[in-house]
Amino acid sequence: MDANGSRRNDDPYLRLGVRPFINCCSVRTIHGGSLMLPEVKAAMAEAAKRYVNIYELMEHAGERLSELTGAEWGVVTCGSAAAVCLAAAGSVAGNDPEKMLRMPNTEGMKNRVIIPKGQRFAYDHAIRMVGASIIEVDNVTDLETEFDGGKVAMVCVLGVNEAGSRLRLEEIVKLARPRGIPVLVDAASEHISRPDPWLTRGANMVIYSGGKFLRGPQTTGLLLGDKDIVRAAWANASPHQAFGRPMKVSKEDVIGILTAVEIWFGERDHQGEEKKWRDDLAIIAALITRNPAVTTKVIEPQDVVRVPRLVVAWDKAKIKLAGVGLRQALLEGEPRVMLDDMEATEASVQIDPFGLQPGEAKAVGTRIAEVLAAPPKAADAIKASPSKLQLAGDWEIRIKFLNGEATHHVKLGQNGQSLSGSHRTQYSESSIEGSVSGDRVELRSAHPYEGTRLSFRFEGEVRGDALAGTVTLGTSGTHAGPVNLGQFGSASWSATRAR
Repeated sequence: MDANGSRRNDDPYLRLGVRPFINCCSVRTIHGGSLMLPEVKAAMAEAAKRYVNIYELMEHAGERLSELTGAEWGVVTCGSAAAVCLAAAGSVAGNDPEKMLRMPNTEGMKNRVIIPKGQRFAYDHAIRMVGASIIEVDNVTDLETEFDGGKVAMVCVLGVNEAGSRLRLEEIVKLARPRGIPVLVDAASEHISRPDPWLTRGANMVIYSGGKFLRGPQTTGLLLGDKDIVRAAWANASPHQAFGRPMKVSKEDVIGILTAVEIWFGERDHQGEEKKWRDDLAIIAALITRNPAVTTKVIEPQDVVRVPRLVVAWDKAKIKLAGVGLRQALLEGEPRVMLDDMEATEASVQIDPFGLQPGEAKAVGTRIAEVLAAPPKAADAIKASPSKLQLAGDWEIRIKFLNGEATHHVKLGQNGQSLSGSHRTQYSESSIEGSVSGDRVELRSAHPYEGTRLSFRFEGEVRGDALAGTVTLGTSGTHAGPVNLGQFGSASWSATRAR
């Protein structure tokens, strides 16, 4: 009870002022992954009642993971990105303490990691943070040349992109194994199976997320594979006082993910789950297609994707609402519904049913139907206002971050209200484009860096012969939706003409 005698809200999120939502965008970490199985929560609660030695726990957990998955050994990590990092650390330093304690200073070590061209991803930062450099190769000849250089510590393959790669896993393994170079497959967002397809094809290590389809603790991952290299990765992890000490895994998390894996290979009704997904999509489709301007289509699972999805599309001439506008309207309503921003287009969205709980499909279909029947006026495009401002020329931009400042340089050309040119940051240069409307200016640029693209979106107003406003900071790599475009927050900026 509170001071006024009212019953306190039992929802811990609402007590903080955070509104939960119905999840229609699968298992993204930014949206909380998945919901833990009841058996997982019960096992973790029991594990929290006693003390154990973490070394002993991890030894026996590794053996149990071997029994369950068929891999030689396994280790629980604090998420799949940590598994990538620890796999790289184990490959660079092994359990040689002199090397382990020197990371990320890897001078004199094997510190090059190969990634096939077209498979770079934002999470390969987890490889670079151990002090390794990433080299892209596109064919067997280039791969063999890198191997013969004697500096390669590991090869990393992105599972979801492997099928479309010019360099297949078997070709990599054929050259890597005789040289003792471990091959890692990042299959974090895939469904685990036994026997493991990646290890069967010759990979030394494979990674799965514990907090996604397994429905274990959100902050867990699995690194499975050849015993020696997986144990080397664990030697670099907590509780050892080595590079991976900050990547701590609790005793409760270890028991939780083990329980999830046991259920996955035992009691989990995979066929029943798929039937429920399809039934839920059918319910949603039936509700929203009562509107003749709306159509739906099921995208069937393909390759490593196992969950069907529903495409909801509408006639843009009749329903003046973009996909991101529908998404925002659903987030502002009740019940709150979360759609995937990455798959939204000007006249469609996608629905992933994996996270739907009993009864939620009807609520989702009803809410989408309501919004499409009466699109919010705020979602209509704002017409550009004529502007006499001339912004062509060189500009010096000063950005004030939460901690620190930076100076960028922009060279603009102008054609009517359209702006384009170049944007030079502290470390790179790329193109920039935007527009001016009335006294408002908007500029966008993306700067390739390693496995991603840094995104800047400047919005502000003209103040005399100066500009000022807010810049949104994020990335625009493979995940180029609004969430990632703004994932690093914002900063204030001002600009004056360069001398």
